[in-house]
Amino acid sequence: MYDLRILGLGIFALAAPTLAGTVDPLDLQDGDVVPGKYIVSLKPEIDVKVHLDWVTGVHRRSLSRCKTVGLEKTYGFGGFNGYAGEFDDDTIAQILSNENVLSVEPDKVARLTSVTQQTNAPWGLESLSSRSPLANSDLRGHTYSYDSTAGEGTFAYVLDSGVLTNNSEFSGRAIKGYNTWDTEPFEDNFGHGTHVAGTIASNTYGVAKKATIVDVKVVRGLGYSTVAHVIDGINWVVNNATGTPGRAAKSVINMSLAFSPSTALNNAVDAASAMGILSVVGAGNDNALASTRSPASASTSLTVGAVHWNRTRASFSNYGSCVDIFAPGVDVASLWNVEGIESVNSGTSMSSPHVAGLALYLKGLEDGLDSPADTIARIKELATPDVVVDAGIGSPNLLAYNGIA
Repeated sequence: MYDLRILGLGIFALAAPTLAGTVDPLDLQDGDVVPGKYIVSLKPEIDVKVHLDWVTGVHRRSLSRCKTVGLEKTYGFGGFNGYAGEFDDDTIAQILSNENVLSVEPDKVARLTSVTQQTNAPWGLESLSSRSPLANSDLRGHTYSYDSTAGEGTFAYVLDSGVLTNNSEFSGRAIKGYNTWDTEPFEDNFGHGTHVAGTIASNTYGVAKKATIVDVKVVRGLGYSTVAHVIDGINWVVNNATGTPGRAAKSVINMSLAFSPSTALNNAVDAASAMGILSVVGAGNDNALASTRSPASASTSLTVGAVHWNRTRASFSNYGSCVDIFAPGVDVASLWNVEGIESVNSGTSMSSPHVAGLALYLKGLEDGLDSPADTIARIKELATPDVVVDAGIGSPNLLAYNGIA
């Protein structure tokens, strides 16, 4: 089973093998394998150009090549090298037998969905800044306490459905970064990405109210994505963040999405971490072990489960040893893809940006948090222990807290 979810309650994609044939990707269902499309990871320290030239030649010589596109995307950052493309069976057989290949996996589909209603005022920000339980479940009337540095000088790369970057709530702090879909308009048609970005850094709903949002569109339409596009997004982020001295240490990637386990995606997350860039991800919405999801199961990701206002683990939230921490993820109010509209969503899609914002807040406030490992350790150190009800077997009982006195 292969699953990608954009973790606003319901980003569900289970991928089961699909017979080859001409298929419009938009007709595929959650979790389907994209027919004929593959992601190839290469062994470290090989001559990547030589291998790519070889692949191109193999595809060109194949008698079935007219039915497939061949090489489409290449990835290269840190210790991670690979590519994605559409290949016929003969070409894939030769790729599988090549000594330079680490792994080959079919590309998979994910679709995003959300449970949405219009209302006001998040409770999650008070939860993040208080060790005491909330007095009630009201969406309004809560107090968020934070240092006025508010994540200034930090960057959140939001890999999602796009962001309404000109929303006045961002005060010019949201910019377009990269669109992995060549034929898709660089805008948020779904709303999910803007909601996530709002929780990270908007004026009203944001944890790190002075951080910069960088829009990296990996989801198109009403919630369709693939592993290949997510890795392409990570590839761009790493090259962008490391291209400016000091930026990697002040950056996080937020991925409010989840696939069934993908070696390539997990390796990409780990390679980004090795380059100094932390990935904060949702644990998943299956009420199951987070180890069954990628990138939640990546060894270096900061994986976030969801809780209600009363600190009870959400009934949908994944759990287990791959979860690092819990944060608000039920009835979370934030922005939408229309100026002036507020939406309320639930899912680990909503808990992840709380912690991504917290990571940026701390990076802007404290010294010594340049590495992903140091940032994760600090977030765990500050967390309120032993207050999450029914955290789940194997889960750390830690609730995110910003350390404000």
